[in-house]
Amino acid sequence: MKKNKIYISAPHIANLFSYASYYGSSEQLLRLLLNDKKLDVCDPDNTVTEIEFLKVFRGLLASTNDNYFGLHYGCFLNIKALGFIAQLSLNATSIEQAIFILQTYFKNSFPLVAVEVINEKNNYVLKLTTTITETKLKKHVLDTVFCFLYRELKLMVTDDLLPQLILPYSNNSEYSKSLNTKVTRGNHYCFVFNNIVLETEINKKNAKRIEILLPKFLQMLDNDNGSYKPFSTQVRNMMLNMCCPELPTFEQIAVQLPLSARSIQRKLTFEGLSFRKISDDIKRELSSYLTKGSKMKTQDIAYLLGYSETSAYLHAAKKWKAELTS
Repeated sequence: MKKNKIYISAPHIANLFSYASYYGSSEQLLRLLLNDKKLDVCDPDNTVTEIEFLKVFRGLLASTNDNYFGLHYGCFLNIKALGFIAQLSLNATSIEQAIFILQTYFKNSFPLVAVEVINEKNNYVLKLTTTITETKLKKHVLDTVFCFLYRELKLMVTDDLLPQLILPYSNNSEYSKSLNTKVTRGNHYCFVFNNIVLETEINKKNAKRIEILLPKFLQMLDNDNGSYKPFSTQVRNMMLNMCCPELPTFEQIAVQLPLSARSIQRKLTFEGLSFRKISDDIKRELSSYLTKGSKMKTQDIAYLLGYSETSAYLHAAKKWKAELTS
């Protein structure tokens, strides 16, 4: 029987092109793998075939030579996921409704992967499946989607209801480090919730935070900081892409770039900057945006900007104000 063609929404290709730029991979060369070399990949009404998508994915995977490409690419997609997460949270009142929306999203936009629901006696389990048969591609595509989904699930529930993460690998240390949580070995890609989650409403507070922050993140990505040179701009943009909505750490950024941590620091120093300075500049701009019109409480702003104590944020804000007036 002839297999039906599978079509992927074109923006999934646009995301790959964007990630390729951080590895110095040419978008023009990757475009040669598409049937329509001039396709507007940012238009969600456009599609590519499964074969085209996997060609581009495989090509970028080969050029990065990264054993954890899927994991790192999934983490890069943070900013791409935030708008969808906010929409998902605002349109669902329960985790079951949210998962139904997710299932529909994958079916219509990225049918290479599906989310299967398994109701156990005490657990509510989400299992990822894929139509991809090639072992290496299957691993990296599932790694990417696993990251994407974890961020959404993490923001939709409270900390006490976060799922247990299961992956079919004996060494999950890299996953635990990138996702900042424990990852357990199992037979499949799974998220395991306690059944209590089915009786709990979606966490609307996080959705509201994202709704407020997302336009600013996107604006900052579109408007480069004129005082930054090429490499520091690249680091800044990677940081903005990875906001979730809190800013990533240096360690999380370092694994995304094809350089050692020491080389990253050396290149930033050469351009007269440091990771701390770039992070501080982003926090200052976000703080200015969030405090206008009292959109958020001070403790919420402090949390989003990565301060463990409100007093630490207030001290930083005072310093920024002094710098502006000096």
